[in-house]
Amino acid sequence: MAKVPKILADLAERRGFTARVLASEVLAPTLTRITFTSDYFRDHALSPCDVTSFRIAPDDFRHYTPESVDTDSGTATMLIHRHDDSDAPGTAMLDSLRPGDELTWCGMTSARNFRWTSPANAVAIGDTSTLGLLVAMTRRAKQEDARFLAVAEVDPCALPYARELLPGSVVLAANSTPGAAVDDWLSTSQPKLDEVAQATVYLAGHGQSIQRQRDALRNRGFDRKAIKTQPYWATGKVGL
Repeated sequence: MAKVPKILADLAERRGFTARVLASEVLAPTLTRITFTSDYFRDHALSPCDVTSFRIAPDDFRHYTPESVDTDSGTATMLIHRHDDSDAPGTAMLDSLRPGDELTWCGMTSARNFRWTSPANAVAIGDTSTLGLLVAMTRRAKQEDARFLAVAEVDPCALPYARELLPGSVVLAANSTPGAAVDDWLSTSQPKLDEVAQATVYLAGHGQSIQRQRDALRNRGFDRKAIKTQPYWATGKVGL
């Protein structure tokens, strides 16, 4: 994301809330689950597309998506994807967290053009960086008795965990080209797409892959107004 003046960064942090780290669990070499606790979570249920941001520098933030919020216990979990660059500021900050550490969540809300609208029929496509989002959507769709299909392109080392987290979903092994596995799936899964042709579609994850996926879906008859997009990262960009 673009850097902001320090005075605005200070304001965003003051408007946030403090959460304490309860646990950090490495699920796979590129996937970590962090559990937080805060009184804020007791009063604020999670909407599947909600995001927060963490301040990683005086003038810089990174966005992250909660996997779950338990209002009874006042806890929240977040699935963190480690990209190839382990020295990235966001990754370095999260790697440094230990149980008992406190971190300011700068809000927890959904973007106006990318939010869960309780559709009766929905499809979500993403990658390892969006697993928390896909888990939250899967659970909410089940609660609302909605028809829902998740398609996830996941680092090979994280495949067992992704399949456990997303039962009944399409979980594909990622390769060296971001989005290529989903591209192949879209090109060979017309019958599956026909089943969800009237669905609301959520595309998240790698920015350049989202552009290709959106074009592929529109070419297959999906309404462009029903396709919602939210890049989490992009080739050639420092962070989002």
